[in-house]
Amino acid sequence: MTFEKKIVICGASGMVGTLLSKQLHEDGHSLILVGRNAKKLEQAFPFQAEFLTWDALSKYNANEIRIIINLSGAGVSDKKWTPDYKPTMRDSRLQTTQNCVEICKKNSNIWLINASAVSAYGFYDYDHAPFTEGDTHKRTGTNFLQELIDDWEETALKAEFSGNRVTLLRTGIVLDRSGGGLPAMAKPYAFFMGGPVGTREQIMSWISLRDVVSAIKFIIKKPDLTGPVNLTSTGACRQREFSKALGKALVKPSAVHMLAFMIKATMGQMGEELVLTGQRVTPSRLLKSGFKFQDTDIDIFLETHYNSHND
Repeated sequence: MTFEKKIVICGASGMVGTLLSKQLHEDGHSLILVGRNAKKLEQAFPFQAEFLTWDALSKYNANEIRIIINLSGAGVSDKKWTPDYKPTMRDSRLQTTQNCVEICKKNSNIWLINASAVSAYGFYDYDHAPFTEGDTHKRTGTNFLQELIDDWEETALKAEFSGNRVTLLRTGIVLDRSGGGLPAMAKPYAFFMGGPVGTREQIMSWISLRDVVSAIKFIIKKPDLTGPVNLTSTGACRQREFSKALGKALVKPSAVHMLAFMIKATMGQMGEELVLTGQRVTPSRLLKSGFKFQDTDIDIFLETHYNSHND
């Protein structure tokens, strides 16, 4: 008996997972979509696929699986980082990744493509030389998110002990009007309160939603792209450049400078790590493998993105 090997997408209901699932289905792949509620997943995706809970996936025949793309994890910017929410962010990543590793143990041919983030390179409130996937030096400290990313990647790499290939998607800030951080960043501009924050020199390594999905589709055709792969555009920019571009795209002024102490007071540790710092990261391995980005200039991307939605 022969059958087509399947692609599992964990975290399919998220912003990236939703578009990725749709496009992989259109490309003819056989999909297994995984989440906490299989019925809700089935209602959300109007096409043929298998919809499983995590428990059902753990019992699935691993020999039928070719790739697991694990995008699961509670949003890092969805809520304030309270003592209650931090464990949620951590457990939603480490536990689901460990579940994927356990499935890999049953079939060493499964390729685990696991989400990660550019926070792996540390946090900086100034510009610096760009990090590539080969860089191991980084600023260390007590950053919650960096420690979480380190543990997340370490958990995913356990699959290598079973002989499985593992790819770590070190993703930058994903920009799209439909969700993620961009709507929140744009909100102050509606009240004429938009502008740069902190030192204004911290770097935003960003990537458009369509480029993230295109990059993941590109990776699954490149079996040699294992280990860390940076998913960031080639157009990383300073925070002041981003705020100016966003104001221009929204046809709103970008003149209100939000000082660091105000961010810390309103957002706490989340503001310190996500807003007041950043990383300059370059997608070295994607570029060397021949991937072509669609969105590389923050001014052009934001202006086109917002204008195209207003037409």
